[in-house]
Amino acid sequence: MPDEDMPGEPEKQGSDENTLEESSLTKEESVQELEEELAEEDIKESMEEPAKEGIPQPDTMPLPPVQPKMTVHEWLYNMRWKANPFTFSISPHLFVGYKSQIEQVLMAIEENHKLMLILGPTGSGKTTFLKWMSGRLKNYDVIYIGKPPSVPADFVTIFSGRYKKSWYAFWQKDIKSIYEIPEFLSKKIRKKRLIVMADEAHEANTEVLEWLRVLNDQVENMSVVVSGLPSLEDQLRNNLETFVKRISTRADLLSLTKEETSELIKKRVQSVGGLGTEFSHVADHIYNYTGGFPREVIRLCDILVNNAIMKGRIHIEFDLNEQKREAKEEHQTASASLLAKTTPMQKEILEMLSTKAMTPGQIANALDLTKYKSRQHAVRSVNNVVKKLQEDGFLERKRDDKAFLYSLPPRISTLFVKR
Repeated sequence: MPDEDMPGEPEKQGSDENTLEESSLTKEESVQELEEELAEEDIKESMEEPAKEGIPQPDTMPLPPVQPKMTVHEWLYNMRWKANPFTFSISPHLFVGYKSQIEQVLMAIEENHKLMLILGPTGSGKTTFLKWMSGRLKNYDVIYIGKPPSVPADFVTIFSGRYKKSWYAFWQKDIKSIYEIPEFLSKKIRKKRLIVMADEAHEANTEVLEWLRVLNDQVENMSVVVSGLPSLEDQLRNNLETFVKRISTRADLLSLTKEETSELIKKRVQSVGGLGTEFSHVADHIYNYTGGFPREVIRLCDILVNNAIMKGRIHIEFDLNEQKREAKEEHQTASASLLAKTTPMQKEILEMLSTKAMTPGQIANALDLTKYKSRQHAVRSVNNVVKKLQEDGFLERKRDDKAFLYSLPPRISTLFVKR
């Protein structure tokens, strides 16, 4: 029979060809797979070889342990503290230091001196000093005035509130004017001694301070302790010479000693349930960095506490570079915020002083004098402005012959750098 009559042959040949082709492809794929496996093994060996020699590779190096973050509550719980003791609050029971100043003022009070002056920059502890002392004067009538009244007539409310009449004493009269106050106080205190503690006196106007001086003269058993910024002394010398002449004792609050700084920190920590030794290893660093200035000590301790919380560590550490950087950033932020609130005239004067130091007279000469009745009025206005700027920390001053020379401190001058 002819070949073409044989059924199925072509299909069989085609099938064999396909089989051979598939077999050939399978071999090629097998070779390729084998080569790939060998290549992978070579790569693994090349990566593992250095590790055998003790050289860690990037993919095999152990990751540093991640320090778990803590919430404030968790951190305080681990420290066994009830709260953060380094907040800006007036706490007379935590007052420490200023022993010689305390002795000065207490001695003056016991000797019945009439007028005492306490001076110190913002944050030196004047208010805490007065309130702590008020609690120690058990045998005296003490009136603490936190902010001076705007007008003398407001003293009527102050003294009436302190010596309220009994509900049944209908025959007693209320005082209605400041002229009735001397006799009213004399009857109330009798043989006891009244101590009036007037805080923030640098904010008082001349009329209020003069009236307080007159009242002090008229009431025999009365003493006045006046507290304020260092600028208060110049204010009194320029406007109330009679007031200055009656001051028997002056106490300056500036900074604590190294021992007092450690005591301040310890006392605050113990007040919230701590041991008081948590800062012992960094106390000297804190004193050297802050100079023992009370508010700066509290501020720095608060920064150290917050750093510990952020880093999740139950241990206080002191990184000087870190503190400098944070303090600088904090000062610049605060200064920029305050600068935004200054008046146009204050800004104009600050702009002038950003180029060079000047006296009030030189500043007045650079102003538009047509706005003032005379140059004298301009100088007087400038004097008031620069004193306020100095109190707020925007200016520094030094004596230049018979006048004061004002300039910008470094942290403020950076805000006026032209970019």
